[in-house]
Amino acid sequence: MIGSIKVISSMAIHYVKMGKVRKEYFYGNLKHDKKDSRRHMYKVLQQLCRNMIKAANVTVEVTGQEYLPSEGPVLYVANHKSLFDIVVLVSLIDDPCIFIGKKEVSKMPLIGKWFDALGCIYIDREDIRQSLQAIMAGIGELKGGQSVVIFPEGTRTSDKGIKDFKEGSFKLASKTRVPIVPIALQDTYKIFEEKRRVRKAKVYVNIGRLIKQEELEEEDKKELPRYVQNKIESLLQQVTKDNGISK
Repeated sequence: MIGSIKVISSMAIHYVKMGKVRKEYFYGNLKHDKKDSRRHMYKVLQQLCRNMIKAANVTVEVTGQEYLPSEGPVLYVANHKSLFDIVVLVSLIDDPCIFIGKKEVSKMPLIGKWFDALGCIYIDREDIRQSLQAIMAGIGELKGGQSVVIFPEGTRTSDKGIKDFKEGSFKLASKTRVPIVPIALQDTYKIFEEKRRVRKAKVYVNIGRLIKQEELEEEDKKELPRYVQNKIESLLQQVTKDNGISK
């Protein structure tokens, strides 16, 4: 309970303190170009996420951080175990990126406001037409030089493994040919979902080498979702084994 209060307090304080910045650089503000707006907003969101991790007393152990590019456009692909996955990833990725996520993310207290300000894209998975429009918007962002983050499982899971990746989201990669950064997240669900309250936890992030699509075999290009899923599964198995995490 105390952890939850600390996290909410840190979010509220940050929201108030950064109100002027949010209004000044809100995505779509015609006073600034899109990249400049997002760069400022992302830095603010990154500080919020780092504050939340500190307030929650969470330790993040990272392997492969040297594989994170300093700039994009790239497509970051990660498995999904917790609402805090977003918080952890933003705290680590310095390349200003936007997320493509379920519409429920926009309703998250305070965090949703920052995501709106950043210009993130939301998907309503019950609406096929809207989902396609969201993917097309993401393709446009990548072609325009914007890095994007996706969780292709489509839903969170507390299992130690990974659910099958949705093929539709990989149009973002196949239609743009941007490099892909595979990321495995382990035990992030212990921060909140396990007990439905924020708790002290140690979580693990394993980042793989950049996948350059032009260097892949033709079969792997055709089966890109499977290829990337296999890479992330290997990263997840490695970090699970290396840290003695029970399956």
